[in-house]
Amino acid sequence: MRLAGQGDSLPIQKISERTCGLTVMIVTLDLHSYYVRELLVSLALFSMAFLFLALLVFAAVFLWWVSEQLADRSGPASRKMIAYSRRLIATYEKP
Repeated sequence: MRLAGQGDSLPIQKISERTCGLTVMIVTLDLHSYYVRELLVSLALFSMAFLFLALLVFAAVFLWWVSEQLADRSGPASRKMIAYSRRLIATYEKP
């Protein structure tokens, strides 16, 4: 025969409710801290800045690719112009 206090445990539902409540309380108290808010704002700003830079690089590469495709589909005069511009770029790259 078991005693009333032995082997009893909290039901799973009460444990999860208390855990969720404790988590919400900790997050709420942490968000009142100036440093936590400052870090979250910094994270958001840097994320937006890096996203903007990544989109800018993607747009530049995409425009270069589109111009190459367009030049390949057009006549030989534009291919000659591309070859000429590449030669000019190569002369400026040499030290």
